[in-house]
Amino acid sequence: QVASRNFFERLMAGRPRKTDAEKRAKGTLQKCRQNRSELAVDGQLPQSPPTGLTAEARAAWSTAVSCAPKGMLTALDHGILERWCRSYALYRKYARKAEAGDVEQSHPESGMRSLTPTVMLMIQAHKMMLQCEKELGFTPTARAKVKVETPEEETDNAFLE
Repeated sequence: QVASRNFFERLMAGRPRKTDAEKRAKGTLQKCRQNRSELAVDGQLPQSPPTGLTAEARAAWSTAVSCAPKGMLTALDHGILERWCRSYALYRKYARKAEAGDVEQSHPESGMRSLTPTVMLMIQAHKMMLQCEKELGFTPTARAKVKVETPEEETDNAFLE
């Protein structure tokens, strides 16, 4: 009975709450349902990559920062963008090794073939990249869900007022 109660308590906990930005992007934000404790961020993400990244990871950083819509990446995205850049560089490194022929291995005892550790590491780096891409809005689906607020252009058109 205790196990079933814990199950129902977890079940009734519901889905994780959506941020105000997600609600605003979907057009469902209402003033009475705003999260008043949500952190507002004004900090801009630096253009220069953090120190310690490889050349390929630095190039990925520059590409990501220059291609992201203005206002989409903030200073709080620094860590996840760095993780994406490192994963990207590792993925490329392991992909080059796999393309050179380091894909399968056969076990001496059983003779069965399996993927090499290099390919397994490439797959793990790919999974990390995908996770980061979804969080940063780098995939077409993720970009469709997030709308970046841009300042409205000032016009002198009397009909629009």
